[in-house]
Amino acid sequence: MIGTDETNKERTNMYFNGNTLTTLLSDAEKAAANAPAIAAPGPRYTSPLAVIEAAMELPELGEAGVTAFLDAQGIELRDMPPGPRLIAGALATDGKLKARLHAACAAYYETDVFVLSDGEVAVPQTDAPLPDAPQA
Repeated sequence: MIGTDETNKERTNMYFNGNTLTTLLSDAEKAAANAPAIAAPGPRYTSPLAVIEAAMELPELGEAGVTAFLDAQGIELRDMPPGPRLIAGALATDGKLKARLHAACAAYYETDVFVLSDGEVAVPQTDAPLPDAPQA
């Protein structure tokens, strides 16, 4: 859990999926409510899948607007997992296809999926990371 002051903040790795990016880019209130958690110490990642999803949902911003947001927030765009790792990771989780693919990316990056909620941030643990995931 992310603390509220500097002494209580824990280093948290976060993965931003397409739905989260879309919400942060289109809902100023939710973006403001989650700004402290987004700025918490620790690496922040996303995937090309998430960028495509957000750019398709927000065509007025397009890829350039989404990647400008990533740059401004210090969210690193990482490559997709290799095919066999993506398949294994997606098959190891539950849910619909997009959620499974995002979970596979988060596991490959050895991070948690950043989940928005009303004014509070929940960062659930992903399934155990796949072996041999790349280091940041």
